[in-house]
Amino acid sequence: MKKLGIFITAVSILSTAIGKENNSHQWKTHGELSYVKTSGNSDTETFATKIETNWKKTVNRLLGKGEFLYGKTDNKENTNKLYLLGRWERLLNERLFGFLQGDYLRDKFSGYDYKTVWSVGFGYDIIKSEKHTLKGLVSIGYTLSQYKEDGSKDYTTGTTELDYKWKIRENLTFKQLLRYDVNLENTDVYFLKSDSSIAVKINAHFSMGVGYKVAYQNKPPTPDVEKTDTTFLTSLIVDF
Repeated sequence: MKKLGIFITAVSILSTAIGKENNSHQWKTHGELSYVKTSGNSDTETFATKIETNWKKTVNRLLGKGEFLYGKTDNKENTNKLYLLGRWERLLNERLFGFLQGDYLRDKFSGYDYKTVWSVGFGYDIIKSEKHTLKGLVSIGYTLSQYKEDGSKDYTTGTTELDYKWKIRENLTFKQLLRYDVNLENTDVYFLKSDSSIAVKINAHFSMGVGYKVAYQNKPPTPDVEKTDTTFLTSLIVDF
């Protein structure tokens, strides 16, 4: 209960009196779909999907994200991962904002049944230009992990994140996300995440993209789990 006190304090800070806002708002949705199937000497099948939606209205911004990855080889499942994220941002000035965020991860082959993180923090729009945007976030949160073996554990988490976007050309965009999560009660337990992607526009709504993801955990729950997971995908992208 003591750990949850930071969230009550944060809510009161971020829920300051809302000034007058105009009625203009904007929804943007980004979806990716990838599917690969091979047969012959080895039968493989991989399916991945990602959807992300953003909403902005003067001083409030919402972000929702969902990712699902599934794979099997010779009819044996080897990948089954679901990741969900929701974040509310409240602008405090032109670049500084506070936020509340919830993360949920279910990864069948990482040693966890699930892991959920509830966090509060501050972010800063470090670069805001037509070609480059860079956002930095720092937060403290509460993590609950349910292990496949040896029960569950909860702890306080510190998180740092950088989110970069470069519009190289009118039809070519590069994105890079870096995230670091650490158990503040045992700093030997930490997680690193890198998500790199590049997309080429076909028309106003469709693009083709390639992405490379790296997920690293310094101390997996069981010795038989690899510390590093990598994923390379080619996807059809839809923006509207």
